[in-house]
Amino acid sequence: MEAFGPVMLYLLQVEEDEKKDKPNLKHRRHLRQSPSSQKPRPKPKRPPSQKPQVISIRRPRIFRERTGMEGLTDEEVMERFRLSKRNIVDLYELIRADIDPLTQRSHAIPGIVKLLNCLHFFCSGSFQTKASAIGGVSQSTFSRFLVPVIQALKKHVHTFICFPTDRAGWQQLKNGFYSVAGIPHVMGVLDCIHIALSAPHEREEIYRNKKGYHSVNVQMIVDSNCRILSLFSAFPGSSPNSSILRQSSVYEGFESGRLSGGWLVGGSGYACRPWLMTPVPEPSTPAELSYNEAHASTRAIIDKTFKTLKSRFKCLDKSGGGLQYDPTKVSDIIVACCILHNISILHSMSPKTEEPPEEKPDDPPAAGNAHDIRSQIIKDHFSCR
Repeated sequence: MEAFGPVMLYLLQVEEDEKKDKPNLKHRRHLRQSPSSQKPRPKPKRPPSQKPQVISIRRPRIFRERTGMEGLTDEEVMERFRLSKRNIVDLYELIRADIDPLTQRSHAIPGIVKLLNCLHFFCSGSFQTKASAIGGVSQSTFSRFLVPVIQALKKHVHTFICFPTDRAGWQQLKNGFYSVAGIPHVMGVLDCIHIALSAPHEREEIYRNKKGYHSVNVQMIVDSNCRILSLFSAFPGSSPNSSILRQSSVYEGFESGRLSGGWLVGGSGYACRPWLMTPVPEPSTPAELSYNEAHASTRAIIDKTFKTLKSRFKCLDKSGGGLQYDPTKVSDIIVACCILHNISILHSMSPKTEEPPEEKPDDPPAAGNAHDIRSQIIKDHFSCR
């Protein structure tokens, strides 16, 4: 046992040394660990940066001087609005319920200002920006009240654009035409007018007319004083005049007999009908030549109406570049201008004429073939000239 004494002591010494070395190994392993496994040290927080303080100053509202008739002479009012002061006031009273502001704010736009701005726009033919600047409102404001004013005028379209409602009215209408060139029983002159507009975004090609520009084709019937009796403004520029007529209420009225007792006068582009007298295509007798001359003189009334309409309301004239709106809105503007045109006629603003001679009280030829009726008119009224 003594021989093993030193050996056992040596083993015990080695075991004690290993125990002493274990903490050092753990420390070395800890040092060998990857940096990613170590928890990152928190970064020191920077003091919050002070943002510059912005002081908001409200922009003051600017109220422009608005259009009015105060300070304008009667001649200046007529030149700017194409209506007299009395006519404008009467028109405003008629539509004020639809255009007066609903709010009680002190700076709400009065209805009379809206009406005057729209009248100036129709008469000047300027763009909205220029028309609104002259009227004392912004362009966006003008755009908002333009449609309500037009719609307010359209509510009274059947009051100002209509055929006579009684026998005396029809007889007065016929007397007026008879005094022009001697054609009896004329109930109106029929034709179409093109109103230029910018190229629509949809179906642009159907609005291009024969002359190459985009337009709305408008059918009108007028009396001997250039007053509009019937208006149909819903067709693209490429639509033929005869096609528009067939789709109008006037065509249905004459075909059904609701409108009777005479005929319309139309150009050679229309087919001759018992209620629509056209010129003789190839006149061969003095009577037919006289009839064609009388027909041309009578038909010239509607050409005069078109010229008056475009000169009075520059927005309808192609020289201004055409209306920059969609076809529906253009049609509404045309209706509004025609109503204003008739108002000026009704208030004796057109040149006055002498009292026309009364038409002979003979009855119109009985319904029959259109060419036979025209031949009878030529025989009875133009063969002795």
